[in-house]
Amino acid sequence: GTNTYNPTNAASTERGEMTWSTHVMAGLGSLWILERLPGIQHGNLVLFAGAAALGALLPDLDAPRSKISQLSVGGIKPFLLPAQAVNRMVGHRSLLHSLLALVYMVFVGAICAPFIGWQVALAFWLGYASHLAADACTRSGIPFLYPKPRRFHLLPKPLRIVTGSSTEEVIFVALAMLVL
Repeated sequence: GTNTYNPTNAASTERGEMTWSTHVMAGLGSLWILERLPGIQHGNLVLFAGAAALGALLPDLDAPRSKISQLSVGGIKPFLLPAQAVNRMVGHRSLLHSLLALVYMVFVGAICAPFIGWQVALAFWLGYASHLAADACTRSGIPFLYPKPRRFHLLPKPLRIVTGSSTEEVIFVALAMLVL
């Protein structure tokens, strides 16, 4: 596979980022954790899936051409201006791809939980965490301890994923099978 830019992807894959569809599938795949917890209301699966998918796309809010920045609700792109602002302030794969952001999302979930339910908040957070884990498996890695610039990886160098490659396609299919 090549590592060329495809405007339908989450962000420019020439920088080694996972595609948006793989991130969403990883977010949906993370929902198996909810299955293991007591008190889960299985009738809310669609709501959980939506929360996990949104969480899986949110870290790329720092990329103005990301899928989340292009999402349209009634012809309005509610995430476009925030994406552009965040990108100008911190750039892509920085703050939103860090432990600091992951912890912040715990607090956001705790604040929102009384209104949306703890299961939905957890599904959102799992989606967010899955995005960071997936990006940590790429050659680029993530700045987990931002603002320190050191990149962290979950895989040894020879196994790191090249975005848009046949390896990512296989991972997408494997995640889809997991979700089913």
